[in-house]
Amino acid sequence: MKKLVSIELKKVIPYLTFWVILALYVALIFVVFFLAHTIKLNNKLSFLNLKSYYTFPDLWHTLTYIASFFTLLLGILVIILITNEFTFRTARQNIIDGLSKADFLAGKLLLLLLIALFATAIVFITGMVNGLLQTDNPVTSMILAKMDFVVAYFVQTMAYLCFALFTGMLVKKSGLAIGIFLLYSKIIEPLAGWKMPDAISNYLPFHTISGLIQNPALKMIGFAVPESPLGIHFAFTVGYSLLFIAGSYLLLSRRDL
Repeated sequence: MKKLVSIELKKVIPYLTFWVILALYVALIFVVFFLAHTIKLNNKLSFLNLKSYYTFPDLWHTLTYIASFFTLLLGILVIILITNEFTFRTARQNIIDGLSKADFLAGKLLLLLLIALFATAIVFITGMVNGLLQTDNPVTSMILAKMDFVVAYFVQTMAYLCFALFTGMLVKKSGLAIGIFLLYSKIIEPLAGWKMPDAISNYLPFHTISGLIQNPALKMIGFAVPESPLGIHFAFTVGYSLLFIAGSYLLLSRRDL
């Protein structure tokens, strides 16, 4: 495992695009979350009272929902990293140097795991700093309540990254793969789901994955929003992640690198 991680890190550490996208992700998380609740209109506070959404324990739900919009950036990063393997023939060279195709995929999954852990750590740090600053008299029980949303964010991020992995393996051209990734997630599946019965559309891949953490602000207008993400969407999200991994392995094992 250490060998596989070492190989992946040697590829990404000198790669400027890797750091630029990670830095952009971090900046967006901090800027959007820290500033959203202090937005002023005509030098007056917004008419929406959002304070409860930015203090413990509800902060974790709000933060992970906001962060989920920027996970697509990490998916694009993964696509670039995967397609570079085929563009620059490094995948073939790894196999020639003695890695099996299963080892090659395992290395990529370890890299995805590191990226997802990094993203989750940024979300956790952002939440802790903001929560301690904004919450009156925070106690441990209040901080830990609803922490399951952080776990759900990690699982959701891994699912997005696994789909990006599959897309990169399928197409092998970065521009086309990114286009398919965005087109499917933002246009094709939503339009297809609109034509399908709810019993089917509710369990399409991106509907399920994005539905893992629902918009907490919907509670303000009377909609029911789950107080915990550890339900049916959680199980289906894990299942889709495994399906994307299996699909990636089948593509890799049946293709000539």
